[in-house]
Amino acid sequence: MHPQLERSRLLVKPFSIPQPALFLDRDGVLIEDRNYLSDPNEVQLCTGARDLLVHASQRGWPAVLITNQSGIARGYFNWHDYELVSDRLLKLLGVSAPLAAIYANGHGPQAPPTSWRKPSPAMLLAAVDDLNIDLNRSILVGDRLTDLQAGASACLPWLVHVLSGHGKRERPAVEQWASECAHSTSKNLDFELVLLESLLNFPLDLLKPNFEPAP
Repeated sequence: MHPQLERSRLLVKPFSIPQPALFLDRDGVLIEDRNYLSDPNEVQLCTGARDLLVHASQRGWPAVLITNQSGIARGYFNWHDYELVSDRLLKLLGVSAPLAAIYANGHGPQAPPTSWRKPSPAMLLAAVDDLNIDLNRSILVGDRLTDLQAGASACLPWLVHVLSGHGKRERPAVEQWASECAHSTSKNLDFELVLLESLLNFPLDLLKPNFEPAP
């Protein structure tokens, strides 16, 4: 972990047995994309985002946020600004739509492939270590191709692409990539892709009830 450009906020204790998680990108998926958002007053939840997290919580699925924040490396804002945005996001979600953890990196486009910057799966792998997450049963939701590539590299079985944020622009590249993956023999490219207009259309049956047994 690069202490200046990678940070996490853990909001729950590690699970005693491995749990599947709902991984979500931030800008364009959970909140409206404002292009290098640094003002907490501009935070606005995407349509369907809060309801999805409520359903996930009710069914025992921890929700984990994974976000690229290259505005840090570019000097557009700092970690203090980022944390204020995170605080506002958590307030808007409220206790009935909790997040289990937030992972962010401030790397720019030239970040090494071993960094936390998506399409690297490193933030998802960090959640495995921190929270005891079972990636083989987890789901990822993103609006960019790099989001989905991170999920595929982590061997997630379900990848969900939405048209919010950069989704409309990225959809053709997502479909082309998925087609190429379908013809690949690589094990970590064996996934189901769900194409959605928005989170309002999320197939809730994917979130099968999952509750950690009491100790």
